[in-house]
Parts: sequence; structure tokens; C-alpha cells
Amino acid sequence: MPNEVVTAEGAPAPAGPYSPATLATGSRVLNISGQIAADADGSVVGGEDPYEQARECLRKLDELLRAAGASKTDVVRVGIFLTDIADRPAVAKARVEYFGDHRPAATLVAISALVAPELKVEIEATAIF
Repeated sequence: MPNEVVTAEGAPAPAGPYSPATLATGSRVLNISGQIAADADGSVVGGEDPYEQARECLRKLDELLRAAGASKTDVVRVGIFLTDIADRPAVAKARVEYFGDHRPAATLVAISALVAPELKVEIEATAIF
């Protein structure tokens, strides 16, 4: 039995061969693909500001959680990818604002590039609910 594909209402279709999120068959495990700060037209939301880009990534993550019937307190793990490790404090600020006292396990990785050169952050997550 295949996993259930989860999409957020009004969200753009994926630009590649992947699902925005999948709900594992027979369970309540939601795997959310990396979210970037791009709108439906491909324009970067937040400009060059890593804090604003992170906020947009988390907003999109939140939409997918809600579409599956989950919430941010169900997130058990996040993966954060930065093109500049110096942006860590700005992204951490957005993450704390979003999650509040909830502290999922996390991995933060500095990488050389994302899918578009102006993107600075990508965030993926796993939720169990």
C-alpha cells in the first residue's frame, strides 16, 4: 500500500519528482520534504534575509502539518540546510519563534548551494501524531 501524499491548499506543485509530504501508510508518521522560501511563481520570499526565508520555510511546513491533521508540537525532528553557517543565529531565531518551548531533535548542515542561488535555507521535518 503506497504512502499518502499530503499537499497544502494553494501550494505550488513540486518542481521535481517528489511529494511535498508523505503520510506513512498505516501510521501517523508524516515526512515533510525540504521547504524553501519560494512562492508559486518561483520568486524568493524574504529576499536575501535568512531570518525571513526561514520564517517562510516554517510557514510552509506548518501548512503541510495542518493539511495532514498534525501541528508543530507533533514534529519530532527537523533538518536545516544553510548555504552560509553565519546565518545560523537568524534561522535559530525564526525556529524558536515558531516552535516556542517545543524542542524537536535537529540537524543543521552547511551546504554549498540550494536549488536557486538566492536561497539561503531549506527546512525538512518529521512529525508523529
